[in-house]
Amino acid sequence: MSEEALPILPDLTIVGKIGEGGMSKVYQAIDRRSSLPVAVKILKPEFAANSEDLELFAQESKTMELFNHPGIVKSYGLHTFEGKIYYIMELVDGYSYGAYINDGHKTSEEDCLLICESVACALDYAWNDFGIVHCDIKPDNIMINSEGIVKITDLGLSRTFKFLKKDQIDIPDHILGTPAYISPEQIFSDVELDCRSDIYSLAASLYHLCTRRVLFPGLNNESTLRAQCDASSQARDPRYYNPKLSEGFCQLLEVMLVKDRNYRLRTWKDVFKMARDVEEGISFKPRPTPSPSSLKLMR
Repeated sequence: MSEEALPILPDLTIVGKIGEGGMSKVYQAIDRRSSLPVAVKILKPEFAANSEDLELFAQESKTMELFNHPGIVKSYGLHTFEGKIYYIMELVDGYSYGAYINDGHKTSEEDCLLICESVACALDYAWNDFGIVHCDIKPDNIMINSEGIVKITDLGLSRTFKFLKKDQIDIPDHILGTPAYISPEQIFSDVELDCRSDIYSLAASLYHLCTRRVLFPGLNNESTLRAQCDASSQARDPRYYNPKLSEGFCQLLEVMLVKDRNYRLRTWKDVFKMARDVEEGISFKPRPTPSPSSLKLMR
């Protein structure tokens, strides 16, 4: 079986492929103008011919180009060349936490708190400065570089909500997100989303990282979506899989995973503060709430 030929693009020397998703392939390259390493994300030809897919890809590049934050991967612009649609972005010389799980690793509470605080800072910036909800926070989209800096990537499903007028809200007619990590309100698609959706998805991701199990294992996509919404469906206490986890950390996950967002942690600053409190060894009284969490802690 012959090796896949590397693409040829202007001003870039493609070094090799470093990843592939459903719609695109990612390559490592050298920008010949600056001699710096970069990443190049190329839309697959079958999607480049579809106007909706092309718009989604262009939106991802544009959104990443807006940001100037160390916790969000930077895009340097969308390009076309000989039918190829691609954008150049910052190269993260590390790995994704999705790959880390797939390699059989479990993430420590200490590292989960670092991830939690880092993502909270990055997405607080995205939400408060640009009104953007990522809509697809999951381990595959959380990376860490060689310097230990956590970075968010893949904003292809992100949506701007905060600064739109009510009559401008375009509620999608299909679900945006990944079933294992998606918030209940994203599934219903009948409300204006805000940062609380990403808060839920981050907690679902952290649960997976510290236990190596998703909230609702062994279910197909449809059943997983139902479990995310169903008040009677609750994940096991993560200490069942990882007894080293503290009570405070599990309580943090619990209040981030409340199914009714009105009773969930409301802001990224709330998430950051509680994560810092957990680091200091603070435990919290169970919250009296009429709304169940996706997580049932042993009391």
